[in-house]
Amino acid sequence: MKKRMMTLALLGLLAGCSSAPTSLHYYSLDTGSQPVPAAVSQPQHQLVLRPVALSGQLDRVSLVYQLAGNELHFAEYHRWAGSLDAQLTQLTLNGLSSRLPGWVVRQDGARKGPVLSISVERFQGREDGRALLSGRWRLLTEDGVVLRDVPFQQERVLPADGYGVLVDELGQGWQQLLDQIAADVRAGA
Repeated sequence: MKKRMMTLALLGLLAGCSSAPTSLHYYSLDTGSQPVPAAVSQPQHQLVLRPVALSGQLDRVSLVYQLAGNELHFAEYHRWAGSLDAQLTQLTLNGLSSRLPGWVVRQDGARKGPVLSISVERFQGREDGRALLSGRWRLLTEDGVVLRDVPFQQERVLPADGYGVLVDELGQGWQQLLDQIAADVRAGA
C-alpha cells in the first residue's frame, strides 16, 4: 500500500510539472507620437522635474488590478517592462519638453526655476472595466515654496478587455495629466 501511495504521489508531481508554463507578458508605456520640440536658441524658462514617486502598492513589477472593495490583485504574468516610476518620469520629461516650447525641462538636479514633483497613488485597473489614475502634483519655487498643489483623479472606461488595453488607457490618462500640468505651468510663468 505504501509503495502504491508513493507511486501515485510521484505521478501527481510529474503531471504538475509537465503542464505548459504560463508565459510572461511585459508592457511599457508608449510615449505616443508627441512632436519633437523645435530647437530654441536661448530657452526663456527652466523647469526642474523630480522623479515620479509611487505609492508602495504600485512600486512593483506586476500590473495592479483592483477587485471588489479594497482588494488588490497583482498580475504575476503581466508586468511592467521596466520600473513604473522610471517610465512615468521619462514620459513626463519628454511630454513636458514637447508641450512647453521655450522651456528646458531638466532632471539633473539643477535648481534654477520652478520644481515639479508628482506622486502617484493609483495607476491601475478595476474589475468594473475602468482604469484609475490618482495622486497629486506640486510646483515649487527654487526655495521650496509651494506655488501649486493640485490633486488629480481620473476614471477612464476601458474600450475592451485585456491588460494591453489597460496599459494604453493608463498611458492616455497620463498624457491628459501632462496637458493639464503644462497649461498650469505656462499660465504661471
